[in-house]
Amino acid sequence: MKKIFTFILCLMMTISLIGCSADKKAVAIVNGQNITLENYQKLLYLNKSSMESYYGSDIWSKKMEDGKTYSDTLKEMVLQTMIGSEVIYQQAEKDKVIPTDKQVQDQINSFNESTKNNSEYQEQLKKMGINEDFLKFQFTRDLANTNLQKKFEEDTKISETEMKKYYEDNKKSFYTDTVTASHILLKTQDSEGKELSAEKKKEAKKKAEEALAKVKSGEDFAKVAKKYSQDSSASKGGELGTFGRGQMVSEFEKAAFNMKKGEISDIVETEYGYHIIKVTGRVDKQETYNDVKDKIKTTLAGQKYTEYVEKLKKDSKIEQKEDVVKTAKF
Repeated sequence: MKKIFTFILCLMMTISLIGCSADKKAVAIVNGQNITLENYQKLLYLNKSSMESYYGSDIWSKKMEDGKTYSDTLKEMVLQTMIGSEVIYQQAEKDKVIPTDKQVQDQINSFNESTKNNSEYQEQLKKMGINEDFLKFQFTRDLANTNLQKKFEEDTKISETEMKKYYEDNKKSFYTDTVTASHILLKTQDSEGKELSAEKKKEAKKKAEEALAKVKSGEDFAKVAKKYSQDSSASKGGELGTFGRGQMVSEFEKAAFNMKKGEISDIVETEYGYHIIKVTGRVDKQETYNDVKDKIKTTLAGQKYTEYVEKLKKDSKIEQKEDVVKTAKF
């Protein structure tokens, strides 16, 4: 379930619908500037709708480990994201990195172009009151965040010592060990996952041996897979894509990771049946510090920017209006 709220957070950072006005009811006040209930409600609806399109509408009443419902958690995440975005916008004003009108209009035009053929989505936005003025306000803040981060990273020095330490501490994350493969599967389970009879398993193995003989003699693996294989990958010629260790059952993994690109295995038996594996790609590489130093620099700069924003929030006067938040419709 953590992945769900990672998705929400990414969405909110991309589309920051934050509104400030002194004459409207506020869900929070940041350094004297209101975050309105109206715009909080809009962002809440937008994220709620997006989540339901992925996970269904029944998720919200479910409880998390801390006892809160998913709806309560989303409400809090939306509020905290809005507060953070307002803090960032105010600092961008101080640092004179607010985007130009042209930059904002370009973003609005791009957004309108991407949604013009989705009448259902446009109707939804209209119902939420998201018009051109609102989009201008939204993208001004979104771009202000981008500009502030760029300025911060340009002004922030990251030493070689810091980067090398990060590399050593996270060396495993720069090691790639993957296989790209296709397979042919003759099942030894029925549609309910129950093991087939000895006789039917014998028939399945015979079919697997026929398929193996064909591919070993040089017949096109994909064509043989389409004819013989009994899983969903058959229609794609047995393609399984790229996978790392721990993603396949142990017998399959052991065989695949011990093969070289272009090799075809003998019959490999797993709980699912008899497999014939063809490795079409193999990466077993530890990237060096020089390979990834630019990536590390970007990562460390991002971490420092996050810390910077947290300090801005800590130094800000923030008042949350819990009674107003509770009136938001969900």
